[in-house]
Parts: sequence; structure tokens; C-alpha cells
Amino acid sequence: MLTQDENEARELAEFLDKQNRERQDVEKQVFATAEEKIAKEFDSNRDAAIVIHERGWHPGVLGIVASRIAHKYHRPAIVIGFDENSVGKGSGRSIEGFNLVQALTRCADKVDKYGGHEMAAGLTIQEKNLDLFAEQFRQTARELLSNKDLQPQLRLDHEISFSELNFDFVGWHEMLQPFGNGNPQPLFLARAVESVAAPRVVGERHLQLRLRQRNYHQRAIFFGAAADALPKQPWDIAFRIRPDEYEGETRLEMRVEAVRESAPTT
Repeated sequence: MLTQDENEARELAEFLDKQNRERQDVEKQVFATAEEKIAKEFDSNRDAAIVIHERGWHPGVLGIVASRIAHKYHRPAIVIGFDENSVGKGSGRSIEGFNLVQALTRCADKVDKYGGHEMAAGLTIQEKNLDLFAEQFRQTARELLSNKDLQPQLRLDHEISFSELNFDFVGWHEMLQPFGNGNPQPLFLARAVESVAAPRVVGERHLQLRLRQRNYHQRAIFFGAAADALPKQPWDIAFRIRPDEYEGETRLEMRVEAVRESAPTT
């Protein structure tokens, strides 16, 4: 979408922004309904996978919703939306150690078609086959995943103190780019961190934190944590970093991935 006309460019930008906001609203509605269903149907001691569905769910947001569910509950998740003809389009997201396509292959006689890779997949299914598919998929997950696999784990790359977090360090960090499959962004650990102000909810789902470790302070964002209770302080935090531009000023941004209560010092 290229143009040399400033007015047309503005109109295109406004159109894209409107479309994106509408998509976010749809995603929010689908996720909220999915959470209600999970609260009623999901048993963490019984279920090694999550399969949820609803008539009318927009297929364009199912992948995002499945990703959020898989991350929150640390379970392979399949989210399916059925149309008026009882045909369902679904998206699946997985966790480490569970090959989604191999699992779907075990359920191939219950779906019309499927495809994808180890961590993400899509499928088409008739509503009449849903219950048998969901049962078989959950059973497959239970057979392939151990209880340990179902416990969230983080692989930390390096323990660091706030005193080391400066722009020289960020410069070295950015030399590792580009990040992605095969080259994940480093995940750091900082111990004995305290919050110096009440966490502030931003964007409805996220927490903005002001943190202190000894005499050093940092600002951080904890995505998707607004609805969760934080543990007792002080904390150990797992986080990633990136340079951030704000009002013309470059600063370091911490993106918190997980928080736990610090172990007592001996």
C-alpha cells in the first residue's frame, strides 16, 4: 500500500488503524468467552490439552487466542469456530515437547483436513465429529506429555544485576540480532527485586512496573499479567530487554516474562 499522496496515505493509515482496532475487539471478545468455557470445563489435573469451540467465532483471531491460551495454561490448545453450515475452522498452538501435527495425524479420521508444523497448525472439522476429536486429541496429549512437561519452565540464559543494565550492554545484546526460530532472544534473571510503586494497568491486560534492586531502578512491562496475583516480595524476575524510543529519547525497556517469590538468603 504505497502512495505519494499525503491525504490518501492518511486515509489508508486511518483505515488500517480502524481495522486493527476492530480485530482487537473481536479477539478480546473471543478470548473472554474462551476463558469462561475453560473455567467451566478445564481440569488441570485431568486435561493435558485444551479444545474449545463456539459457533460464530471469527477464524481470523483464533490463532492469537489459541496462542494466549497455550501460554497461560501451558497446554496444547485448539480453538475452533463453527459457521452456519456446522463447518469448523480451527487453529492450534502447542508447547515444547508436543508435536502438534503428529498429534493431529492420530486424529486424522475425525477432521476434514489439517496442516502446519510442530508448534502451530490449522484444521477443518465437521461439528458432528467434534466430541470424538476433542476426546482423542486430549487423550493423545495425555499419552505424549508427562506431568513434568505440563509444568511451565523457563530456560534462562544469564543472571544479571540492574547495575549491569546500561546502553553498552544493550549494544552488545543488539549485535545478536536477528532473533527468531533458532536464535531466540536472551532471557535474563534478576534476583531480589522489589516494586517501588503500585503496579499500573496499561492496555487493560498488562502491568507497568517500577522496580528496584539495591540502589538501581528500572521500569518494566509485564504483558498479560493484569488479571494475575503477584507473589510476595522480593521477587526473582525473568525478563528480556530491548531499546525503546519514547518522546525522542532512547531508553532501555524490560519485558518481564515471569515473576516468583525470591528464595530466602542464607
